[in-house]
Amino acid sequence: MKVPFIKINKNKAEEEIERLKANGELLTGFKIKREGPTVLIPVRHSGEEGEFEEARNTKMNQVGSFERISDFFVIKERKGWERILEEIVGKQKPRAVFLDRGVEGPYRIRKMERVFGSGVPAGIHKENGYRYLVDLEVAYFSPRLAGLRKKINENCIESGKADLVVDMYAGIGPISIPLSKKGIRTVSIDMNEDAVKLLEYNAKLNRSKCEPLIADSNKIASCFSTADQVIMNNPTQSISLSEEVISTFRKGTKVHFTHIQEKGEKLEIEGVEILEEKEVHGYSPSSSLFYYMMLKR
Repeated sequence: MKVPFIKINKNKAEEEIERLKANGELLTGFKIKREGPTVLIPVRHSGEEGEFEEARNTKMNQVGSFERISDFFVIKERKGWERILEEIVGKQKPRAVFLDRGVEGPYRIRKMERVFGSGVPAGIHKENGYRYLVDLEVAYFSPRLAGLRKKINENCIESGKADLVVDMYAGIGPISIPLSKKGIRTVSIDMNEDAVKLLEYNAKLNRSKCEPLIADSNKIASCFSTADQVIMNNPTQSISLSEEVISTFRKGTKVHFTHIQEKGEKLEIEGVEILEEKEVHGYSPSSSLFYYMMLKR
């Protein structure tokens, strides 16, 4: 279809597109084209016209009702999930879509059913500038927590001494790997052997030098006495067990702690000072996932 357009040098294209968006001049229903060193941008008003392909409508109405991981999607089982599936298939063209029927067992493995496409719920997923091999059949992972993981990493780096950080429930490595890439010695522990294998692969994939260990970190917490900071990203763990674990840490240890609690409830853990509190996202109508940065007293 013929529409008005402007030509701009590729080095200035991004800035110009943002300006056109702000002014309401960008024709968003058409695909931007590249010709050598120039970019052709469809606009509302211009002296030139050219043939442009209409852009496919990929805007989702069901934001927050699904997760996109690598080249597949996951829908949590709920009333009306079929409508979400229909929209994903129509607008996103996924390799596969899986229905999440909840987590099972101590490793919190998702019970998955493929409802569209082919293959398994595994692939390379990009997050915060890193790449991770994800396999939901053997290890838990949720892209919804990318912002939380970034926040924990930033706080570890910026909040004080971090010669040694222990990631107690490391999973496939999305907290440990960025830390070790920053030159911080990071011991990465998980009792799920398959998760640690994925972590080892992801460390190589990102050229990271974190130190993986297969163990129940709750049982060896007393070994962390030399750690400057400890990451406890296991939000479904009971407060009583977490409190017992934290009691073994030395005075002055920074603890990055996540917990699911009732909205309005105050977290109380003996022997710590809460330095920062952040509600991450809702978990149920009455509860939310919270992040705390704490100091052992």
